[in-house]
Amino acid sequence: MRLKRYINVLILLVLVLVILKFRSQVLNMIKNPSQIRDFLLSYRQYAVFIFLVISTVRSVFLLPAGAFAVISGLTFGNFIGTLLTCVGVTLSGILAYLLSSLLGGEFVENILKDKIYRINKYIKNNGLFYMVSLRLIPIFPFDAVSYASGLLKINFKDFVLGTFLGSIPGAFIYTFLGNSLLDVGSIRFKISLLLVIISSMIPIIYKYVLKKG
Repeated sequence: MRLKRYINVLILLVLVLVILKFRSQVLNMIKNPSQIRDFLLSYRQYAVFIFLVISTVRSVFLLPAGAFAVISGLTFGNFIGTLLTCVGVTLSGILAYLLSSLLGGEFVENILKDKIYRINKYIKNNGLFYMVSLRLIPIFPFDAVSYASGLLKINFKDFVLGTFLGSIPGAFIYTFLGNSLLDVGSIRFKISLLLVIISSMIPIIYKYVLKKG
């Protein structure tokens, strides 16, 4: 039992060191979606695979999922981009879920603090419904929900299906924005910006309504 604990601590330390070393570099890279698109397309038939690999490890580095959706839309177009974004965020969620369930304990609790207990209230029962709801209305950070779900042992099937289904609207909006970057002066770009603004306001409005009862 003690050996397992030491192994878990060692793995966590390695993860933390990797995150500290590379996170800022990756953040700088994703600030320029066009460079990422050119990088992906340079690998031609492997572009989709590479994008999904990068999307999967995103949750380890706590990188913004929206940025990857924009890159997906810019690189692969609206329809394929939305599908790949949904698959990517689901895979990243699964990785976070597994890391949390296998290595979690006090480490994850210290990261999430009181959020984990508030999240638990939403998804302990009727996991699929609440998982879809939390993805549709992101009142908690995407990765926080994923890590908390693993720590709380939420039903895995509910987690995966809820994450995929709940991520579709947001994935479409941000991939639409990414695809519209090809023509910044177009009506499509203005509509995509409006959709992003509206979607970002939903959690704020939802929290306000909850406070008002």
